[in-house]
Amino acid sequence: MLPWRSVRFYYTDPAAALWMVKTFRLKLLAGSFCLQPESVNAFLEMLGKGARPERFVVAADCVAVLEPKLGDVVEEVAAGKTKVKRLTAKDFPLTGMRYEIMQRTGKAFIMPEGASA
Repeated sequence: MLPWRSVRFYYTDPAAALWMVKTFRLKLLAGSFCLQPESVNAFLEMLGKGARPERFVVAADCVAVLEPKLGDVVEEVAAGKTKVKRLTAKDFPLTGMRYEIMQRTGKAFIMPEGASA
């Protein structure tokens, strides 16, 4: 479980936001607009009309998607050292190390660019 689940995660890149919505069914909030797989066409139309939301905030009910899972390829950061590895059953439960998911089910996984309280 993410130790910082009360933190709000966000993307600023619309392409990254779209990828995560379409590929991993993430739900993102852009102001009053809810970007989810069913609203991608409306979002693209909005962008086409010049709308440029500053942030795409990960909806609270989707934060769990950001937690590393069995089989994910992650960048593991521990004691200032970084290594890339695929998580196996022996890695769970996860320790206090920081894990950035790089790939899930063979597809690029884009971690949020930022977090705010």
